[in-house]
Amino acid sequence: MLIRIGTRGSDLAVAQALEVKKKLLSSFPNLSIEIIKIKTSGDKYANANLAEIGGKGLFIKEIEDELLESKIDIAVHSLKDVPAFFSDDLIIPCVLRRLSPYDVFVSHKHSSFESLPKQATIATSAIRRKVQLLHFRPDLNIVPLRGNVTTRLQNQSFDGIILAEAGLIRLEKHHLITEILPPKLMLSAVGQGAICVQCRKNDVKIIDLLEKFNDNMSYIRVKSERSFMKTVNGSCFTPLAALAEYVNENMLYLRCMLANEKDIYFTERTSCIEDAEKMGIDAGLELKSKCL
Repeated sequence: MLIRIGTRGSDLAVAQALEVKKKLLSSFPNLSIEIIKIKTSGDKYANANLAEIGGKGLFIKEIEDELLESKIDIAVHSLKDVPAFFSDDLIIPCVLRRLSPYDVFVSHKHSSFESLPKQATIATSAIRRKVQLLHFRPDLNIVPLRGNVTTRLQNQSFDGIILAEAGLIRLEKHHLITEILPPKLMLSAVGQGAICVQCRKNDVKIIDLLEKFNDNMSYIRVKSERSFMKTVNGSCFTPLAALAEYVNENMLYLRCMLANEKDIYFTERTSCIEDAEKMGIDAGLELKSKCL
């Protein structure tokens, strides 16, 4: 059986696709697997502001199109790049074991985020990061930074940059991290650190294969976070964040953030894993009402 995996062509995206390939072959060694690199709109317009050209969904649009046209069998995405809503003909039956969901501070000039001087320049293109940084340090100068992780790391013209820890781990560049930022300072993007595998809703054989190596603990966490994002109808234009973490094997702690032009709001919930989705919806309704 041949399985065609669709992915972006960046080093990180290919590393993630290879991780999925390895998982498939470890469970089904007789499979034949081909990795197909697909250039997305997000890659084509590498210097444009994401919010202005259509949002994070541009990193998966062409891949989803290939999936819907049966030119590939599965798509591998960074879950944080998957919008709240996508085609009803596609599903995500599998999330790999989540790596760190945290953001990190990388600097060639300063030993910690706290040591940044007044009016320091920090580079990030995520509106989620920008509003949280300015919430704690209104003096900071936040400038946009696009490009793949390797390109961003090579740019030394700033006092520091903010990146996802998981991406640096997967690229074996973890040693470049200056400081891991705690959630109280920088709450994560929905699904950050998780790789998801998407396929056609009616492709029963593929779904059966993928469900066999779905990491259920990670799946539950991101289900809670994504239910919050769906409830607030979040997009690339929306400053939002959510992180679900286990209190114990049966309980989840969810912390969420939503901001508007005037203020930033936080809320938290603790509940049993059976209510993971309900918890996200409840948190979303609360913050949505505050942001109106």
